Amino acid sequence: MASNVNLASSVPSWENFPLTQTPNHQQLQQIQAHLDLVLLALESLVNFDKDLMVQTALDLEIGTAVTDKIILWSNRSPNQTDNSGVPLSVEQVRSLILMICYVAKQHQELIRRAVTLVEQMAAQNKDPSQITLLSKYFQTFHQLYQSGIAEGQQLALAQRSKLASKLLIDLLFYSADSGHHRLWLTLLDYTR
Repeated sequence: MASNVNLASSVPSWENFPLTQTPNHQQLQQIQAHLDLVLLALESLVNFDKDLMVQTALDLEIGTAVTDKIILWSNRSPNQTDNSGVPLSVEQVRSLILMICYVAKQHQELIRRAVTLVEQMAAQNKDPSQITLLSKYFQTFHQLYQSGIAEGQQLALAQRSKLASKLLIDLLFYSADSGHHRLWLTLLDYTR
């Protein structure tokens, strides 16, 4: 359940994290590929749809031009950046990161509960799908993954489940106050 706390005022700006080097076109594509997976995990746990994206952008006072491009990008078919083939700009990627972390923070309690359950089930060597919350998360993740990732690039089911678990844990880190910075650094690491 989402918190009623006004989180927009607690979301830091990028002023504290200036770019030392702007990612090139290929790096932006790699960043977006990883953002796809983070969004897939968030959408699998909470209903992060177009309406929530728009409301989040309004809460964070992100411009409509940026929001429209992000929504277009998030609704594309597999292996497309958008209709023109142009990836999101650094500003748009950073706006999307703020949106992801804002929504994750609003659902931090749910994310924490899901991560705790994943860890408990792993410690007991049990199938996480025995728990309703996790069953729904993994089932939705697998469905979204199959429909959103090109067939030749899909992971096997066991690898996909490990990825879903890892991304769930990552979401917990991204829901923290410095989550946007952590996600940005993670994305930059994927380009190296």
